[in-house]
Amino acid sequence: MRICICDDDIFIHNEIKTLLHSIEVTDTQFDITSFLSGEELVKHYAVEKYFDIIFLDVEMDQVNGIKVAEIIRKIDPDTIIIFVSSHENYVFEVFRFDALHFIRKPVSKKEFTEVFQRAISRYRSLNSFVTLKWQSERNIIKISDILYVEGYKRHITVYTNEDKYESIGKLADILDVLKPHGFIRVHQGFIVNMDYIKRFDSTDVILKNNEKVMISVRKRTEALKAYDIYLRKWKW
Repeated sequence: MRICICDDDIFIHNEIKTLLHSIEVTDTQFDITSFLSGEELVKHYAVEKYFDIIFLDVEMDQVNGIKVAEIIRKIDPDTIIIFVSSHENYVFEVFRFDALHFIRKPVSKKEFTEVFQRAISRYRSLNSFVTLKWQSERNIIKISDILYVEGYKRHITVYTNEDKYESIGKLADILDVLKPHGFIRVHQGFIVNMDYIKRFDSTDVILKNNEKVMISVRKRTEALKAYDIYLRKWKW
């Protein structure tokens, strides 16, 4: 896992590095790269490999963190961006860059640990795949691309933004695989990725692309409770 720290304060670099090395992470190794300006990070993205996680300061000379995030998002939509700043007035502005979190300076070890563990979970989801077998085909699908799954008897259909994929199997079995990645069952025949939920109405789950997935009366209370827990985890 490639981690980047971009901040014009060397003290913050050292503090974040110390915190990162103090957190025990199983089955994942990481390399840390540091930049003291937004310009350096943007130049790196133009010619080098991308980063999996970026700790990004907001207030920097010339190219600030907001502009850096805007540039990076056009190049790499999957980079996990965590803003680190003492300027709380930027909190709502960073929402549009799908930032994982906004850590306030001075950095709290407890908050940092919780955020980094969430980043690890997001990283693993972004790099996890499921294989679906259908007749002579074998489709390998990135789990984070899955919007929802429909199942009936022993037939399932997996929907992404780009396509849909069929397979033989039980919905309960694929739920066991997807549940650790933020999927919930909203109906006897449907599983939904909570990352893509926009809102609930009385009969459906509305996704961010405005597709509707049926929610049953029996599953509604359980699904809403699970989604509330999900939202609290991501609350800043």
